[in-house]
Amino acid sequence: MNQDSSQTPLTREVFGNINDLSRGVFYLLAVVAALVFCWGVWRRVRLWRRGRKSASAVPWRVMTRRFLTDVLWQPIVRRGRLGAGRAHALLFGGFCALLVGTILIGVEHYGAAAAGRTPGQPLFHSGLYYAVYEFTLDTCGLLMLVGCGWFAWRRWRGHSTIDRHWTDVYVLASLMLLGVTGYLVEGLRIIHEQTRQPGVSYVGLGVARGMQSLGIGVSLARQIHFQLWWLHAVLALGWIAAFPYTRLLHVLVGSFQLVTRDHQPGALTPISLEEVEEHGYVGAGRLSDLTWRQLLELDACIACGRCQDACPAHQAGQPLSPRDVVQSLRDQLNHWQPSAEPPADLRNDDDRTSGAALWSCTTCGACAQVCPLGVDPLGLITPLRRYQVGEGQLRGGPANALQKMQRSGNPWGLPIADRMDWATGLEVPTAAERPDFEVLYWVGCAAAYDRSARNVARAVVQLLTAANVSFAVLGPEERCTGESARRMGEEFLFQELAAQNQAVLQRHGVRKIVTHCPHCLNSLRKDYPQFGPSYEVIHHTQFLLELVDQGKLPNPRGRTGGVTYHDPCYLSRANGISSAPRQLLEGTGQDDPQDRLVELPRHGANTACCGAGGGRMWMDDNPGQRIGSGRIDEIIDSGSQTVAVACPFCRVMVGDGLADRQVGIEVRDVAEILLDSLQTES
Repeated sequence: MNQDSSQTPLTREVFGNINDLSRGVFYLLAVVAALVFCWGVWRRVRLWRRGRKSASAVPWRVMTRRFLTDVLWQPIVRRGRLGAGRAHALLFGGFCALLVGTILIGVEHYGAAAAGRTPGQPLFHSGLYYAVYEFTLDTCGLLMLVGCGWFAWRRWRGHSTIDRHWTDVYVLASLMLLGVTGYLVEGLRIIHEQTRQPGVSYVGLGVARGMQSLGIGVSLARQIHFQLWWLHAVLALGWIAAFPYTRLLHVLVGSFQLVTRDHQPGALTPISLEEVEEHGYVGAGRLSDLTWRQLLELDACIACGRCQDACPAHQAGQPLSPRDVVQSLRDQLNHWQPSAEPPADLRNDDDRTSGAALWSCTTCGACAQVCPLGVDPLGLITPLRRYQVGEGQLRGGPANALQKMQRSGNPWGLPIADRMDWATGLEVPTAAERPDFEVLYWVGCAAAYDRSARNVARAVVQLLTAANVSFAVLGPEERCTGESARRMGEEFLFQELAAQNQAVLQRHGVRKIVTHCPHCLNSLRKDYPQFGPSYEVIHHTQFLLELVDQGKLPNPRGRTGGVTYHDPCYLSRANGISSAPRQLLEGTGQDDPQDRLVELPRHGANTACCGAGGGRMWMDDNPGQRIGSGRIDEIIDSGSQTVAVACPFCRVMVGDGLADRQVGIEVRDVAEILLDSLQTES
């Protein structure tokens, strides 16, 4: 290894010590492996294409940005489960670098041949580039082996939440053998080629020194190198061929899903009467009723269980696991032959997709938020719910709430004439009485009919009046937005209510809407524009903060500690509104540590669901399995005297949860706290 070769370039021959026959056989096996790989991918593509059409294409600039940020950088993978995230980062990063290195060496080999270079005469694989290349790939190979070892250790210790399959053992073992044989081949090559400056391949040099200490010389190294090279090549080609038939398929499918997804938190896909007439039922009754993208998502899911860990229903002991819903549908997809018709009905004897499981979902969206591969279990649960509602399988409290919405325009079933009772004693103009209003205050059903929420609407009105805002309400003309109906699966009742409300909004020329209900806000923002014009819709905390900033309302004094804030799912996670409520609560005292808000462990976009969404507001749960009980624990542990909310549903659920624990923590809306603060100052 120390011979004088100052006249030769610093490089190595790509197929050194491999004869022409072996090269020919290798090329043949490579073609076979590629064909097996392509066939495996194509058979899944044929299944995906059986689904319905999906959203439009994503701009290439967006796809490029997502590839760099979501696929390569993998922020969600590295967040949460630190052990698994780091192991995945090491394995994925090391593997990607080795893949790029293999592609570059292929370009070097075939480029040199096309340029008429003799074997050993490099095209660009020499000098400084060669040194950096060898050092980088040696390092990345170690990273990949560490990642593989980390995953193997997690599985051996039982720390992995992914279900076990023999192909997983094959994948890990083959990757580890690829790394080990690669270093052995490199060490043997250094010995028999007497490589110049072998230190650039420092791992291979260490292997070579170890082999030389065992008495392996140039001749023996050449023989062993040839045999191990073939073992390494067969392992690599076999791994490529097996790729689409193992869990590794998620690398391709998940990357495509992340780059091209069109997921909008809080939004649902509408259905039309024409679709119902075509299929004879509502929602997803068979696999082909799902979109091709949803079928693709089934293959992207690696069953890691992060969605299950984040699901508030699963945490409360309800029979729902978002992961199991996806895996149940994937099992059915695996048994669907591309040339055959889909099953007449999605299998309903599977507990994973039973009615009890589906109706446990609060539609909070936490499952989709934490998925590293962009899978949206909620997007699969909704069409299954629609089908069950269409088949008359929804009963009890939720079914009664739907009947009341259709009959009375609100889920309480109370008379429309009582819709303004909350405003007794206040001067609240309606749109009919003040046609020149600038802002419409959307009161919502909860504040209109639920006595515990009426004070929220009264506080908002008093604040708007104090700020001299030209506002009005719809009064008896207002109906439920239908948000609960749509999330429960009753799509056409939602569309009926939406049509009624949109007609009223257009008749009064509404341009700007303020509402204190995040569910109404989300529906007016994201559901209604699917069927008519869009409006400027803002939450009452945003609007009140604007009034404070404009000097129309006094800057509230900072609270003297003892206050925590619960982020509503449909406000923070679905619509990204989390700073406005905090700024109002902290007021001028935000620079004083004693007056700062007490943050709960899960806050902002990572909030915890109260348990009311998705129609769960109308369901009665056993106190021991009440969704949101974990949130109550966090509130109690915070040591706060008051919990501020910004959603009438959260106000009810959090209040009931604290009452069950017999804890004297007050639950108040941000508007109520702000009004108290201003009245105290005045």
